[in-house]
Amino acid sequence: MSAANIFKVTDDRFSIERIEDYDLLMEIQQTRFKFLLREKNSKTVIWLEDHYLGSNNSPEVLEKKLKTVFAEHEFLKANFWNSISLTIDFPCFCSIPQDFYDSKLANNYLKIQYPELIPSEFEIVNFKLNEDYLLFGIPKRTISFFQNYYPSRLIAYSNSLLNSLKYFHGHERIQNKNLLILNDEWLEAIYKEPKTGNIKTEKITLKSKNLRVFLNEIETQGQIKTLIFGEITPFSSIFRIIRDKLKALEFGGLPRNIKLSQYFSEIPEQRYFTLMNVDF
Repeated sequence: MSAANIFKVTDDRFSIERIEDYDLLMEIQQTRFKFLLREKNSKTVIWLEDHYLGSNNSPEVLEKKLKTVFAEHEFLKANFWNSISLTIDFPCFCSIPQDFYDSKLANNYLKIQYPELIPSEFEIVNFKLNEDYLLFGIPKRTISFFQNYYPSRLIAYSNSLLNSLKYFHGHERIQNKNLLILNDEWLEAIYKEPKTGNIKTEKITLKSKNLRVFLNEIETQGQIKTLIFGEITPFSSIFRIIRDKLKALEFGGLPRNIKLSQYFSEIPEQRYFTLMNVDF
């Protein structure tokens, strides 16, 4: 894999002889694989890597590229980390009003939203928010891929959007702002409607012709200020599109319970919020 596709920051204090003293946190998207190492006692991040895997990856191609990353990092295969967590960020999400929700039909709801989806290939996670149930699909194939590297270990799996939603729901200090979270292909929005107090959660592909309509709805129904996270910089074309609709923009940082060593002082924090936004 080309070094140009890898962003990496490391602390010299990392020791492969102390694997059991580190937590391993990973995040997989359709286009990226990120991981970090965190000291279990000091809770300090001492290793971070961000691998761009390219776009339009089939499941087979994505796994092949992941195997290459693991082959280049022998220590990643170690099975005695203090803890292992994996955040999964794939566009498999829908919202069902409470009055129409039946837990026995969870797979059917996602099938309606994504006609090409094969329900038996996904683990379904649900979360009740206001008067709706939010459903998230986690590919079983992805779970199996990582479980094969860490047999007999408990891996804490979670969904990126659900983690962000829980973070927003649990921190009143940011509920007066819209949260926009971008990966290379999708935009997720979380915001509270001032009139109703309801928290809205929406998702749209960046290639959608309705992107500006999507942003206009946030402008009219959401908050005045907006926090931006993910694969975006002030020089991105998508940033200019967002700025045309949402005026009071600021880039978000890391969750407050995250500690970074001095080597990480200049990392673009907004890009690694979802990787680090897990329950410790």
